[in-house]
Amino acid sequence: MDIVENDPRPHHYRFAHEVLASLARDLGPQMLDGDPPEGFGAGLVSLWDDFGGRLPAGERLPSDGLDANLITLGPHRLLVVVLPRPAARAEAYYTAVVQPAGADHCRYFTLEHAVNPFTKEPYTVLGEWADGSHLNLGSAPAPGLAAFLSAVVALLDEPEPADAVSPPTPPGPQEKPERRGLRRLFGR
Repeated sequence: MDIVENDPRPHHYRFAHEVLASLARDLGPQMLDGDPPEGFGAGLVSLWDDFGGRLPAGERLPSDGLDANLITLGPHRLLVVVLPRPAARAEAYYTAVVQPAGADHCRYFTLEHAVNPFTKEPYTVLGEWADGSHLNLGSAPAPGLAAFLSAVVALLDEPEPADAVSPPTPPGPQEKPERRGLRRLFGR
């Protein structure tokens, strides 16, 4: 299927950005406890088909290429999902449920298709779902699995910024509150 300039297909987009993201948030490390006897593929296809069954018939997509593998990269454990080929912006090539070394929680990353609105050139975006929000982590490598995994591990291995270690100290109470009305803002 050729990549086209249009809105993401609901089945593809919502499966990666809602279904898998909420499973990663709710189940976390349980998703990485081990390979099912039949592998992840059959269960993932069943989840894809069940979700698609809730959509109008015209929005349902085949699960061609959908697969998942449990891997370890250095001290990090990952469940990597290969999605059907994206055909629109914001659809993901891959997702990864990641338990960083020593953590009791998981993080959820996506490698998404994007199109430059000016040049119409395709590129990829690395994203993360955290606390119910989608974070755009910027342009990413070409849509290859090895490059995606390298980018994710590089993020995990970055040291925490110094200001993230301790929250800022709130200012003390002011003796006299400053007036901030419309007259002051607009000079009336």
